[in-house]
Amino acid sequence: MALLDTVPITSCHECVAMLTLPLALFLLLAETAVGGFATVAYLRLTGGLTHGFLKFIAVTYAILGGLAFLVVLAGPPGSYHRLLAINQPVAQALLFLQGVLVLALIAHAVVIWRRDASTLSWALTLSASALLLAGIAAALWPLAGSLLNGAAIALVVALSAAVLGAATTGMLLGHWYLVTPTLTNRPLLRAIGVLLVSLVLQAVLFPLTLRGLAHGSGSLTHPLTLSPVLSVLWALGAVFLPLVAAGLALPTCRLRSFMSTTGLLYLAMIAILPGQLLGQLLFFVAASA
Repeated sequence: MALLDTVPITSCHECVAMLTLPLALFLLLAETAVGGFATVAYLRLTGGLTHGFLKFIAVTYAILGGLAFLVVLAGPPGSYHRLLAINQPVAQALLFLQGVLVLALIAHAVVIWRRDASTLSWALTLSASALLLAGIAAALWPLAGSLLNGAAIALVVALSAAVLGAATTGMLLGHWYLVTPTLTNRPLLRAIGVLLVSLVLQAVLFPLTLRGLAHGSGSLTHPLTLSPVLSVLWALGAVFLPLVAAGLALPTCRLRSFMSTTGLLYLAMIAILPGQLLGQLLFFVAASA
């Protein structure tokens, strides 16, 4: 907070990207934890996951949620009000909402390690996840230029969580197949399917959302030209490379070539993590222009 209160706010796009990096990192970690847990819940509902994997993934996302909490604790989103026209009261509440999610994730991990987690444990953690996503969307809502674009921002937040969650869960699940190769490949196929659909929808909706921001010119290309480097790297890391990797992972998974599938999903996740982070920074640059 002290840094943002003392550094002069300028129109320098590089300055905006630098100053909003902690906020982008928080969103990246929080959306990964939320999207990952939701993906696991979906795969569990459709069947095929082992209890051992559920225990492992519960601890993994509890740790990611905890890291997101530490990041938002160090840089509260409400402190960015001088740089971005965000909803400050809601942004300040994100620390509390992330804390609630962390407690829910930890409680869920404890329950599932003792026995198979109850429906109530899954429902409460999913509710905390949905509440956090709603808080993020509400905090960013004032950046929208219209009611329709506000809804687009909320959808982009959800799609970002889906991309990050499906990529992380798919990659970790692929490693699980290397330990127990006799498992059915249906859960991994579904995870890859969620990833591909989310990537395509995000690639279409994200530029449209940038165009509709409150300070935008209405041009589809103008927000992308504000920082050409960020735009190109976002397109490579969040669209092109993961689509190619995940697209190739789908047929290899059908052939039960799990080592190849896992390697491709690992490559997809390596591209997606920085790609999504750069996409967050590009969004903030366009919103502050």
